[in-house]
Amino acid sequence: MRNDRRAAATRSTRSTASARPPESLSARLAMVSLSPGLRRVAALLLAEPETISFGTVASVAQAASTSGPTVVRLAHALGYAGFGELRDAARAELSMRLNTDAVRIRAEPVAEPLAALLAIEQANLHHTLSALDQATVTRAVRSLADEAHAVWVLPSTQTAGVAARFADQLLILRDGVTLLDGSELRVTSRLQALRRGDVLVSLDVPRHELATIRVQREAVGRGAVPLVLAGGMPVALRTDGGLLLQFACATIGPFESLIGLTALATLLVNGVAASRPAAAERVRELECAWTTAGLFDAKPLGD
Repeated sequence: MRNDRRAAATRSTRSTASARPPESLSARLAMVSLSPGLRRVAALLLAEPETISFGTVASVAQAASTSGPTVVRLAHALGYAGFGELRDAARAELSMRLNTDAVRIRAEPVAEPLAALLAIEQANLHHTLSALDQATVTRAVRSLADEAHAVWVLPSTQTAGVAARFADQLLILRDGVTLLDGSELRVTSRLQALRRGDVLVSLDVPRHELATIRVQREAVGRGAVPLVLAGGMPVALRTDGGLLLQFACATIGPFESLIGLTALATLLVNGVAASRPAAAERVRELECAWTTAGLFDAKPLGD
């Protein structure tokens, strides 16, 4: 079992420039407007993907209380050539759902959890960093260091902690960094200040939240340059005109690992610090302000 989990860390971990990854079925459904008849089939698709994964046009139409042509029209509305491609996408969706937190938590516990965790996280780090393309990383660092454009950090709920640390550290090194947290309404409202050429950093694990997809796509459509940090494929977030950096997130427990994402974020922050000569003086001034304000306890423990 441990070898299987370690092997999983190698899946789809790579960095690409301006590549458009395949979109998930959920992402396509989130971005289209459907008639009532098509919505009935779409609802069945989301609630019971196995009905389409192992069905026919006729059986799906019967299950959705609609007609065969309506099922085929949904496939076309979602950008598929026909029902066959829609069925393949439904199978991929079903496969993703079979590797969720709820499924993993019921798995048999590993015999040696400490050793297993060390092994899987070492594998995550190795596969995340070794798969990176230096030219892509350099482009990402340059875009983050350029103060002519603001940086907006858009995390999913699962990656919010890493994103907050990433945004805080970038803000120490440069101005114009905003963490987009809170409700979709709040995030959308704050993004009204976005300007063409600004960098939108999105962080997410497999099974993207639909709100994240909607907000990210709308922002890229308005001219934001996407920098996507993603765990696994397919990636529903837009990467056209931007960059995709992937991290391994294999796990021995119920929840995806964020060690690879943390290392990736650290690599980018370190790159920005090294590329900005003014960063050292900026950090020195901040350190003086923190110390003068007495924000840290410098006394040894026990005194």
